[in-house]
Amino acid sequence: MKRYPLFILSGLAGLQLLSSSLHAQSGDTLKVSELEEVTIQAVRAGENAPVSQVTVAKKDIEKVYTGQDGAFLLEEISPSIVSYSESGTGLSNYGQMRLRGIDQSRINITLNGVPLNDMLDQGVFFSNFTDFGNSIESVQIQRGVGTSTNGVASYAGSINFESLSLTGNQPGTELQLTGGSFGTARASAEVHTGLMKNRTSFYSRISHIQSDGYRYNTGTNSNSLFFSGGYFGDRHAVKFTGFAGRSQNGLAYLPVALSDIESDPRTNYISANDVDDFGQWLFQLQHTWRLALRTSLVTTAYYGGAGGDFPSGYTNDSGNFEQINYPLHNDHYGLMSFVNHDFENATTSLSGGVHAYIFQRNNVEYIIPNRESPYYDDRSQKDEVSVFGKIQQEWGDFEFFGDVQLRAIQISFTPDPDFLGQDPAIPNRNYLFINPKVGVTYSMNDNWQLYASYGKSGREPTRFDILGSTQINASNLPIVQDENSVDPEYVNDIEAGARWRTEKVNLQVNGFYMLFENEIAPIGEFIPEGFVQVYRNQESSYRAGLELSGAWQFLPAFQLRAQATYLNAKISSYRPEDSEEVYEDVTPILSPELNLLGTLAYEPVQGLEFSVSARYLSESFMELTNNPDLTVPESLVFDAAARWNFWREHSLSIQLNNITDELYYTYGAPFNGTTEPAYFVQPPRHVYATLSLKF
Repeated sequence: MKRYPLFILSGLAGLQLLSSSLHAQSGDTLKVSELEEVTIQAVRAGENAPVSQVTVAKKDIEKVYTGQDGAFLLEEISPSIVSYSESGTGLSNYGQMRLRGIDQSRINITLNGVPLNDMLDQGVFFSNFTDFGNSIESVQIQRGVGTSTNGVASYAGSINFESLSLTGNQPGTELQLTGGSFGTARASAEVHTGLMKNRTSFYSRISHIQSDGYRYNTGTNSNSLFFSGGYFGDRHAVKFTGFAGRSQNGLAYLPVALSDIESDPRTNYISANDVDDFGQWLFQLQHTWRLALRTSLVTTAYYGGAGGDFPSGYTNDSGNFEQINYPLHNDHYGLMSFVNHDFENATTSLSGGVHAYIFQRNNVEYIIPNRESPYYDDRSQKDEVSVFGKIQQEWGDFEFFGDVQLRAIQISFTPDPDFLGQDPAIPNRNYLFINPKVGVTYSMNDNWQLYASYGKSGREPTRFDILGSTQINASNLPIVQDENSVDPEYVNDIEAGARWRTEKVNLQVNGFYMLFENEIAPIGEFIPEGFVQVYRNQESSYRAGLELSGAWQFLPAFQLRAQATYLNAKISSYRPEDSEEVYEDVTPILSPELNLLGTLAYEPVQGLEFSVSARYLSESFMELTNNPDLTVPESLVFDAAARWNFWREHSLSIQLNNITDELYYTYGAPFNGTTEPAYFVQPPRHVYATLSLKF
């Protein structure tokens, strides 16, 4: 598969979709706001789609948002998500999440359908563009394979953010000020013009966050900017959306041994001199064309990038302190085109699309301050073209859904010949995935729905999965040259559930069974120069469970909100690389059996709400032998909040988290290969207050 002609293929496919849609008869134009909303229609599941999902609007996001990292925000609004903070704050610095016990690199994350994931590492680092939740109109979280989307595989699930609506919000300005524990301060200012007489609208936000962090040397100093603007005609809309952020974070990426935590829970093994300087940016230009009343074409061109410095200090053989810098830079160019068509009888809808991108990476290493003379310099590139088609058909009380996606991928590596002392031939990795999904929803009456679906998704290995390191060196070169060292992984996902919606109750219960083939995991030998285990394909495994999410207005002033997950996960067998012992039916790492969150809210008068919540996590294993001494212990954490909306639309909110000052963890690993557990300490008792002034 050639690289740059992918854009030609994308354009041709888009033209084909366009020509097939032009036969639709023209009709009355729709509201301008509906013309804007159609931009996410192709990549989101409908309200009645047979997938496990939750869609949260801005007004509900605002109830829990104080500027926290995206992972911690998502944990509050969807079942089956567990997050952890490296700094011990949850608001700043690096954080990660797992969905159904599966790590963040296996979650597809997009903004208006445009990928936010790093295509080679496949993860998302919200720390690169802080205060992101402030500029979001809505977010949809799909658990499991879900519906087709763009970018990396929706393996554990997918998360689609919608940027703030330009046509659906009134003109005004807003100032947000947050202050609280750990020396935390956040300031955000935004302006929204609303839809003006010339049919244009603009929105802009600028934010600054700083914090000392709870753990030693984990401070954050970050700035971010979000901008969008557009023209909205009767049949055409052009919208530009962009953001840029940059953060300086004191690093704390190593979990701390339990014995050191018991001595001082703020312990951080990383040098105070190791402060990264990293940023990310994305610019997308969308054109929406209402070809007819029920037919629309959305085309988006985008450019994204990320880069910065990541230092690591150590003491050299002479006893002097030195630092290696690991800077990298990404460039991501993409083009996508989607068509949506609803038939006149309103019982059938079709959508299809094409997406192509080029993702380029430059990894460098040098001894500080020798930036101009690095000892290591390599290049990586990933190209992809994907197409999908979806159909939704109503038949009486039944609604059928079908979806198929094809992804063609090529990954290439250009090593540093001077570092290796040779210029080795490294074959390209080529992957082709066909991902089908089918499902049905049965509406028993106006209040009850039953649904079931099946989906399959294939996922290519990441750059780190292939290299087992940050560089191509003498130790891992044979692995990199072996095209079959690690194969793609697959998941077959069965979902089934029920929805109950009344004026006072909104409840969804979902059961799932995910069967994995060739799941990629660090289970091979240790690489001497990589300090990590080689990634291999492990034996077949499954994850099954039950999820619940809902809200109940049981008295005029009281509401109960809850989300819960029961997870049963097993790997058929595991044999450590240096052992002949085989462990049968082991539990995957960091996959707690129970994940429960309940919130009781009380609104004595309109505009004033008090709430208290509790989250329980059962224990989880840190490694695959399931050694009982190496577990993340269970935890129960209580939070409280108050929100007062006063005069016009101003508001004041206070959040008191971890009321009982619980020492708890949500992530752990064996300490340096020993049988002593190591953890990231999560936030102790802390409080944040946010004042929002709207004019």
